[in-house]
Amino acid sequence: MATLENNLEVQNLLFEEIQKNISSQYLLVDVVSDILETGRDSAYRRIRGEKQLSIKETYTLCKHFHISFDALMGNKVLHSFDCTYRSINLSVSDEYYHYMHALLKNLQQVKNASNPSIHLSASDIPIFHLITQKELTFFKIYTWMQSVYDYNRSLADFMEELEGSQLTSCYQQISSNYELIPSAEIWTENTIMSTINLIYYYVEIGSFSNKDLPLLLCEQIMSILDKLQKWTERGEKGEHTTPFKFYVSEMELESTYILMKRSGISNCVVKLFTINSLNIFDKDFCQETENWLTKLSERSAMLCGNMEKERFKFFNAQRQKVRLLMDKINGSF
Repeated sequence: MATLENNLEVQNLLFEEIQKNISSQYLLVDVVSDILETGRDSAYRRIRGEKQLSIKETYTLCKHFHISFDALMGNKVLHSFDCTYRSINLSVSDEYYHYMHALLKNLQQVKNASNPSIHLSASDIPIFHLITQKELTFFKIYTWMQSVYDYNRSLADFMEELEGSQLTSCYQQISSNYELIPSAEIWTENTIMSTINLIYYYVEIGSFSNKDLPLLLCEQIMSILDKLQKWTERGEKGEHTTPFKFYVSEMELESTYILMKRSGISNCVVKLFTINSLNIFDKDFCQETENWLTKLSERSAMLCGNMEKERFKFFNAQRQKVRLLMDKINGSF
């Protein structure tokens, strides 16, 4: 009997976590019914504790909502991460698309839940801004292919191949969803430098047949800065009234951390290498990441609102870095 009571207690906790993770416009019974592909009456019996979830049903619900079963059981003896990682080999057709589509689904879950938010630290241009510039994004993917998989096709051929893929539509959906989620971003004076240095490196090794493409990439970095400055001035994203905060830290950031929250549920995306990432759902790790991001924000300069002078100085300095790169490119051809 004690075992049955314990199982039902864990089952109740699971449904409580799921309730936090869904938008108020949806009924818990309908969500559970859809995911388990069962009738509403059957879902009700499970939610009320009249019928136990099977192992398969528990796994299905935990996987769908990224809920750690160990955390529900209160297992603190061995602290292990509940996380996901997808190895990306871009020589395999559609593998990168599926990776990006998984990010889109994650964002949609955050956006559709109650009290959504994103808090990130940017050691490089964050993906939500990068993907608004197609050629710049394709260039970053190409450099990843060359560094990891010794990709030997030309940059022009690679970009032409991606041009005909489903990626552009996926990028647009990710960007649109991000604009609807309240967020705070922490940059540094050097956030754009890794991209700038990468472009110039490929200029020096002769990867560009002429100066048109590298200059276009520079213009796209400028476009990102222009959009970001407008958001920062307004304290709102895009064409919406979605709250947006922008900070500049004097501390150099070792990596990019993206903390996504909704209804008390968190997951943290940690950037790996150039385009890949580790997606962590462990509550303790996410809480520590949130504490760190909060402290980092408090020690950084917030450029929104009436911080006009500081805002102008930051964005002007960033544009000057891009102009210097453009001068070097013009001098190299």
